[in-house]
Amino acid sequence: MTDVALELQNLESGYGEVQVLWGISLKVRAGKLTTIIGANGAGKTTTLRTIMGSTRPWGGRILLDGEDVTKLSPHAKAGRGMVLVPEGRQLFPDMSVAENLEMGAYSRRARPRQKENLERVYAAFPRLKERSKQKASTLSGGEQQMVALGRGLMQEPVVLMIDELSLGLAPVLAQQLFLTLKQLKEQGITIILVEQNVHLALAVSDYTYVLAEGRVPIEGESQQVALMDEVRRAYLGL
Repeated sequence: MTDVALELQNLESGYGEVQVLWGISLKVRAGKLTTIIGANGAGKTTTLRTIMGSTRPWGGRILLDGEDVTKLSPHAKAGRGMVLVPEGRQLFPDMSVAENLEMGAYSRRARPRQKENLERVYAAFPRLKERSKQKASTLSGGEQQMVALGRGLMQEPVVLMIDELSLGLAPVLAQQLFLTLKQLKEQGITIILVEQNVHLALAVSDYTYVLAEGRVPIEGESQQVALMDEVRRAYLGL
C-alpha cells in the first residue's frame, strides 16, 4: 500500500479521431478529497470515464495502489473498488430507494458487507431510510443524488469518483451534500470530485487540479489554488 491511492501518468484519450486528454498526470492521495475543476469541454468527465475504462485510454498509465490497471475492463476495475457516480444520477426509476441501493452491492467484494454498508448509507442520508420503499422517480433531485451517492458507497469504494455532484440542485441541498462528502472523507474514503461549483469544491477538498483544453496547467493545495489570481478571475468571478 502507498499513500497514493490512484495515479494517472501522461494519460491520453478521446472520442473517434478527436483527442480530448493530452498527457495529463495526477495523484490522488488515500483518504483525501481531490477535486478537478475547469470550464465546460475541458475534459473533466472524459478523465473520469477514462479512469473507469468506459472510454479507452489512448496512451499513458492508470495505477491503483501502485498496480497498473490501465487495460482492465470497467467491470474488473469496479471489482477492485473503483467506483464512478456518473453525472445525471442514472438511477432505476421504477425501483425503490432500497432496491437501487442494493444494486450497488453486486460485486463479490461488496456483497459480504451489504448490510453494514446499507446502515452506513442510511446514517449518512437519514432521508433515504425514511423513503426506502419509495420509487426513485418520485424523489426530488437532491434525494436522487443522495441515492446515486449511496449506491456508490454500497460498492465498498477504494476510490469514489463523483461527476458533477451539485448539478441542478438548489444551493442549500448542494451545501448539505458537500458536508456529507467531507464526513465521508473523514471516514477514510478516497474521493475524486469533478465539480462546476468551484467555490464549494475548493472549500471542501484537499488538493485541486485545474483542467484546461485537456491539460493540467495548475495544481496545488486547494486553499492555495483558491487564492491564485487566474483561478479567481476564471472560476470564482472575482
